[in-house]
Amino acid sequence: MARPKKKIEELRIHQVNIRLTEIEYQLAREQADLTGRTVANWMRDSAFSKKPLRMKVNKMDRSYYIQLAQLGNNINQIAKKLNQGKYTRILDEIQAVNALLTEINSKVYDSQADKRD
Repeated sequence: MARPKKKIEELRIHQVNIRLTEIEYQLAREQADLTGRTVANWMRDSAFSKKPLRMKVNKMDRSYYIQLAQLGNNINQIAKKLNQGKYTRILDEIQAVNALLTEINSKVYDSQADKRD
């Protein structure tokens, strides 16, 4: 079964050619790879998309981001209770959260460094 034909207004009939330096091309290639697109699709989406392009995230990094979001939520709850005067001695909790943030940050940094190599 053949694919349905596109409407005339959906057809891409115009072609725009640009020249890039080697550095510009490498930068475009890196950005396209981060978002999981081809260079042409990344440029088209960057030029005409109203929302920012999202990076493609692997499962391991996604778990780090989820942990960071959970820690951020915990910090917000602690700040709220502090402002309400409900905690008087929270140094241990703040130090525990700080240790977790430091650990997650180093894992994310190491993961990103491995991708660059």
